[in-house]
Amino acid sequence: MRPILFILYLLIPTVITAQVNYGTPSKGEIPPELKNIPVGIEVMHFPKINDPIKIKDTYYWKHATGILSKNDTVTITEFGAYLYYNDQWNLRKTYKLKELDQFFGTKKQVLPQGQPQVWTKNWRVGNQLYGGWALWYFIGKDSNGKTVCGYATIHTTENLLNK
Repeated sequence: MRPILFILYLLIPTVITAQVNYGTPSKGEIPPELKNIPVGIEVMHFPKINDPIKIKDTYYWKHATGILSKNDTVTITEFGAYLYYNDQWNLRKTYKLKELDQFFGTKKQVLPQGQPQVWTKNWRVGNQLYGGWALWYFIGKDSNGKTVCGYATIHTTENLLNK
């Protein structure tokens, strides 16, 4: 019985990851939850195509994420990230609002008009080397109470920089 359990223990992670099709989203494809919200927040990633480095046994996809509202002050009410796999965007995580202030340097989740806020260490970290797509999104209310959003994709690769 123990040898069978041991073999299953080894095979289950392989079977689970083998069934995932990471794929590439079509240009302009966004999660359905964002489609009917007007864009009022600019979201940028640098670099947009992100290659990893390896330090000891860990891979780091080091990048920065910036947000900016040109038209109005916006109070962020939700933010998070989607991952693209199995031919669709899948919600990875919705963050706690207080984390926006911690990550981006905002105060009380307010994005002042014309003032970029940057999370310089928005890094993907893991012990497996594989590429994929993420979409960061931000939803908020402008000074008139109108709901607006912003989003941007980032492509992480498996092209290791320090071989």
